[in-house]
Amino acid sequence: MGTFEHACEGDLVIKSTNEKVPYFNAPIYLENKSDVGKVDEIFGTIQELHFSVKPAEGMAATSFKAGDKLFINPEKLLPLQRFLPQPKGTGGGGGKGGGGKGKGKGKGIGKGGKGGGKGGKGKGSPGKGSPGKGMKGGRGKG
Repeated sequence: MGTFEHACEGDLVIKSTNEKVPYFNAPIYLENKSDVGKVDEIFGTIQELHFSVKPAEGMAATSFKAGDKLFINPEKLLPLQRFLPQPKGTGGGGGKGGGGKGKGKGKGIGKGGKGGGKGGKGKGSPGKGSPGKGMKGGRGKG
């Protein structure tokens, strides 16, 4: 994953040698798989990614030498593209909802999306708001 550069305020400063970005709190290991600590902060440029590691119990940042190799579980890495601006052409999910009748009751018009608005009661009743057909009473006396 990276090489140890120096200790800073009790943390290890690591220069990444991987093109992917580590998760926060991802465990970092030595080559023999012994636990070194967890990723604390990620900083630097896209070309020179660095991160700090909070040492585990009984591990001292000063016990490492510059150039020592450190490792990470590959499942705890994110692709760099996640952190770059996406071109306008790509969809990217499109948000929630969009079209449809929602989760309302009946066969009313309703608003699209994820449960946005009640579908109305009975046939052809407009969505929430003004009273329409099938509504008893209205605004008059009675």
